[in-house]
Amino acid sequence: MTNLRRRNHDKYMMIALLPLIFCGTVLYGPRVLLLNAVALVTARIVDVMVSMVRKQDFDGHDNSSILSAIIFCLMLPVSVPVYVVAVTVVITILVGKHLFGGKDVYPFNLAALAMCCAAVNWPDAVFSAVKPFTKVDFFSGRTAFATASNASLLKDGAVPAYDTFQLLLGNYPASMGADFVILITVLGLYLMFKKRITWHVPVTFLATCGVIAFVFPRIYGFSHFDSFLLEMLNGQVFFIALFMLSEPTTTPHTPKAKIIFGILCGVMGMLFRYYGSFEIGTCFALLIVNTMDGYIERMVSRKDRVKVEKDESVPQPETAEPPQPQEAAASTRRAGTMKLISEAEDNLDDVIYSTRTIDINEILKLEEQQKQQRKAGKKNEK
Repeated sequence: MTNLRRRNHDKYMMIALLPLIFCGTVLYGPRVLLLNAVALVTARIVDVMVSMVRKQDFDGHDNSSILSAIIFCLMLPVSVPVYVVAVTVVITILVGKHLFGGKDVYPFNLAALAMCCAAVNWPDAVFSAVKPFTKVDFFSGRTAFATASNASLLKDGAVPAYDTFQLLLGNYPASMGADFVILITVLGLYLMFKKRITWHVPVTFLATCGVIAFVFPRIYGFSHFDSFLLEMLNGQVFFIALFMLSEPTTTPHTPKAKIIFGILCGVMGMLFRYYGSFEIGTCFALLIVNTMDGYIERMVSRKDRVKVEKDESVPQPETAEPPQPQEAAASTRRAGTMKLISEAEDNLDDVIYSTRTIDINEILKLEEQQKQQRKAGKKNEK
């Protein structure tokens, strides 16, 4: 069955997406609901079909496909054809999720993978935009008011003609739900306050993007601060930070690794935005950094392990247990530490799966407590 904490993460994330869907519906009409329904139903059908083909019980609590499909859909313009959403979701769930083993083991962020797939195959449909409160055909998506998105204008060296307040509100030609900066910020703070996500990846990612945008402006004739505002308030940066980079399966779990992951995503994302061929460079950057998250986790854990071994080299008090043979002691210590790490997410506290950050000092304290309990038990037996 799906990890309980992962289920809670997906549930709260989908609840957080509802205000964005509502605001998109107000600005762009009921077609927002149609496209999101298509994405949701298609993702569920693919999961059910794969379970039938593999002759496995379908896990109705696994909502990772649905969540990723809705996140992907909200990054699209309301004029996108229905078949683009359906085909992209099918390809992404089949290849990106089930081909790599299914729930909780896939290596790439599914929403980012879907966005990259759609951008490569249907760039005209993905990178257009529709002005708010304009008429869009409910089924075909045709409209006479399609225009270039702000991210496309920045990519071409132009400057969007909208003031900062309108950009914060999302009241300009944009995606159907990923550009409401103020609302997304409020949702992010709420999720952090409720401990459904941690600050490490989103904050470091946004800080890295902001520093690069301020120090290295790509729009000539504008101040560094104006460049900072243009880059941060366009291109769905806040949406990606909150709903993609906080995905538990494809991001590290320790605090240090999360910070490194966020910095790498910020640097790579800005490089792709500045020099890449597509406006959604951050999604391509996220897929690349996904290939390194395991290495980042091991690198940080290795450094902590060295510190632990140095601490263990300090002479123990005379009351300590007699030392075992060197190889047996090392094997026992490794086995005990690995067992503690594997059980830490479920036994240390009630923080949900996506926010579980395993600290080596916490593990050592728990190990020391267990040793003391064993000593007390032996004394009682005597």
